[in-house]
Amino acid sequence: MSFYIPTSHSTGRTAAIALFIYIFSAFYGPGGGPIPFTYSAEVFPLSHREVGMAWAVATNNFWASVITFAFPRMLQTMTTQGTFGFYAGLNLLALIMVFLWMPETKQRTLEQLDEIFSVPMRTHMRFQVCEMLPWWWRRHVLRRKGVPQPQLYSFDEDIVRADDTVSGDSKV
Repeated sequence: MSFYIPTSHSTGRTAAIALFIYIFSAFYGPGGGPIPFTYSAEVFPLSHREVGMAWAVATNNFWASVITFAFPRMLQTMTTQGTFGFYAGLNLLALIMVFLWMPETKQRTLEQLDEIFSVPMRTHMRFQVCEMLPWWWRRHVLRRKGVPQPQLYSFDEDIVRADDTVSGDSKV
């Protein structure tokens, strides 16, 4: 939207564009940038991890190349605002797709990941829309602190970590 600032205010326009490029870089690098690589490294079983990661990296790099080659032509035909608006629309679509189709894998063991990915996608999507979205709204928008978070998976929450072991024996 910074490109809508009139060119007569070139200092403000340049400052706004530079600010948003900086904000994007600050959050994308440690956040959204490495996520596809990390996520795909977690989700494949050990027997398929090399092939799965090879395909994941190849797919990611292929689409990055498509964007690189298509961007100059898009600028010519769609203007700067239209091009970045198109990418903003794709980001909104990606947000919805990630919410619906990508289960959380944070701090889960490989065995737990097998259970997570054995849940049918329709079940996961229904849970996200019917349970998690209303919970998120009540918890973060309406600020109701006592609302328990719904759970789709039933794991034993006692995860043994490397620092929990003493001379090879686990505390559990």
